Amino acid sequence: MRRPAAIALLTLFVCSLPVRAALAQPATGPGRFEVSIGSLWIGHQPLGAADANETTPSGGQLKIFTTSSELTTVFGVEGRAAVRVLPSLEVEFEGSYGHPELRVAISGDSEGAAAVTAVDTVQQFTIGGGAVWYLPPLTPRLSPFITGGVGQLRQMHQDRISLQTGFYYQIGGGVKYFFFSRPSGFFNAFGVRADARVLVRTNGVAFDDDGHASPAAGVSAFVRF
Repeated sequence: MRRPAAIALLTLFVCSLPVRAALAQPATGPGRFEVSIGSLWIGHQPLGAADANETTPSGGQLKIFTTSSELTTVFGVEGRAAVRVLPSLEVEFEGSYGHPELRVAISGDSEGAAAVTAVDTVQQFTIGGGAVWYLPPLTPRLSPFITGGVGQLRQMHQDRISLQTGFYYQIGGGVKYFFFSRPSGFFNAFGVRADARVLVRTNGVAFDDDGHASPAAGVSAFVRF
């Protein structure tokens, strides 16, 4: 009776080897190239305030009114194409599109006029590059990472008449969940990516050259080849 039991246990162990090997595979999975597309959320971004002044005959400054501007929260889309250059490092190219509202509030009029807010829709495009550094997997399917990137910002407003350019940079982190991965086939892995970052934009529709930060997050589906 012991011999059949030992054979059964040995058979079960041998049959479980492919499963064990698949589970032991790093969460970064096989494949060198990856493409992804998904949704992007960018939080409210204050753009600062400025005074409109008039020079007096004596050479002084008389404040006429004060303006403050902001970009509203926006949902958009973003896409990426990545190349693995090291076992835990990918270089990626990215682009995004969204249309936040530019709100300019005018207040403190010297002649007592009521405060008003002007609203304009902005078409915002970004294109840039970055890197993804994978941390040790949390589970065989779940891989955390840190990421950072820089790129160019283009913002079009005033009925697509005015084009403002600037730059952005971001840093953050997230996780990738692999629904499956395999060493061969038309594609090697498929999953979803979720991340959160701090996004800093400079120039563009802002009234100054300072960097203005806002939170950002994204969820996307990816395929690896």
